[in-house]
Amino acid sequence: MFAVAAALVGCSDDTGSEPAAANAESESTVVAGDAEVRTGGNTVVKVDGNDLPGLDLNSVTCVKQGGKINVGSAAIGGQQGLGIVMTDEATPKVESLGMVVDGSALAVSEAMGMKVGSAEVSVDGDTYTITGEASGADLNNPMAGQITKPFTVTVSCS
Repeated sequence: MFAVAAALVGCSDDTGSEPAAANAESESTVVAGDAEVRTGGNTVVKVDGNDLPGLDLNSVTCVKQGGKINVGSAAIGGQQGLGIVMTDEATPKVESLGMVVDGSALAVSEAMGMKVGSAEVSVDGDTYTITGEASGADLNNPMAGQITKPFTVTVSCS
């Protein structure tokens, strides 16, 4: 379980950078090749009803490329932040989600018959809202057992 969460959270090379605190109001768009990268916007990241600690929402990025939507954040305090990979279709599906919350590596994934956590995606124009429960382990005490926390991520991506 811990290896899956850590692996997902560590996959930031393909997801760009995305931090979250409360609500980022400024937005910018950069076109790189055939990918469009959007940062900021009306990004919200909540875990267990609270803002994800230390996440700078203005550095949140969303990239649509190759049939995927990648949302990512910059590192927080030397640790990984947030990374999400979704399918880019009419009804997107979360393929993986990873985040570090209060020293716990949490994930949503489904691979090789093993399912960790759950996530649903709703789309309103170019705004994606991902809700669900992420599961994982406390990095400081991996023997403490599985931890599950509800989350909501709202991000703009065109």
